[in-house]
Amino acid sequence: MTPPPFFVVGFQRSGTTLLRLMLDNHPDIAIPLDTVGLWSRYEDRLSEYHNLASTADRARLVSDLLAEERIQLWETPLSAERILSRVGAGTFPDIIRAFHECYAETRGKTLWGDKDPGNMLRIPQLVRWFPECRMLHIIRDGRDACLSQLEQSFGSDDLLDCACEWREQVWWVRQLGAIMGPARYFELRYEDLVAQPESWLRRICGFLGVPYAASMLQYHESVSKSVPDSKRHIWPKLDQPPRADNTERWKRKLSPAMRACFEKRAWDVLRSCDYETFPARPDNTGLQEFRYLARRALKSMKRRMSRT
Repeated sequence: MTPPPFFVVGFQRSGTTLLRLMLDNHPDIAIPLDTVGLWSRYEDRLSEYHNLASTADRARLVSDLLAEERIQLWETPLSAERILSRVGAGTFPDIIRAFHECYAETRGKTLWGDKDPGNMLRIPQLVRWFPECRMLHIIRDGRDACLSQLEQSFGSDDLLDCACEWREQVWWVRQLGAIMGPARYFELRYEDLVAQPESWLRRICGFLGVPYAASMLQYHESVSKSVPDSKRHIWPKLDQPPRADNTERWKRKLSPAMRACFEKRAWDVLRSCDYETFPARPDNTGLQEFRYLARRALKSMKRRMSRT
């Protein structure tokens, strides 16, 4: 019997890629580079393929998916014939499953997973596609996750907006996890994973129903096999063992005023995840927020003027 698939979810810059590489280095688990919402976008376009009414429609969809950059970044030889042989007269989820199974098969593995931070907002869709699937939710202190986003060319560029997004998305997934129950939902913190990687990987393996493999701790030795060179700059520390010192950066980077502004928005979820917070939600942050927003508006104005 084929084991049910699982999905690694987490807010951007929360360690989803680190966890993906660790698990992908297991001899039985395959998780390709994330497809950045590709499956969801194609489901919205199924009418272009006559809702897969015929073999020709399914073949055309598979061909178009194989031409997508995110699939080509898997850097794995996948043939339309091989995928279609697994799909038969199946549905769109069957096509998704066939892609992942073929990817896993090329690596001599049996259990497939998927990692995409955007899936935090797509869990009902994932469960509709794969009712038996399981969720691995990795949580990172929102102050560190958002600070990391500000250093990237993608994601939020506003700390306070990011605080709201982190709070809402983490809260949402935890609510769904409570509904799914412990047999199908597993939650861990990034800080705990990097501090005690073996202990937490053993627990995850137990959740997934596979034996623990020490090879997962050597993920950093095979980064080149899992991350295309064109994407390596996004995760510059992946070729190193787990970095327990890459936590609580917010204590060095955030002023007390900006910490208060952040916690005003995310205090309850930070606290529910056992992160250090002020004793009570900050409320008197009006002046600090005004100054922050004023600086943001000035920077935006200068950028617009420099383009003219």
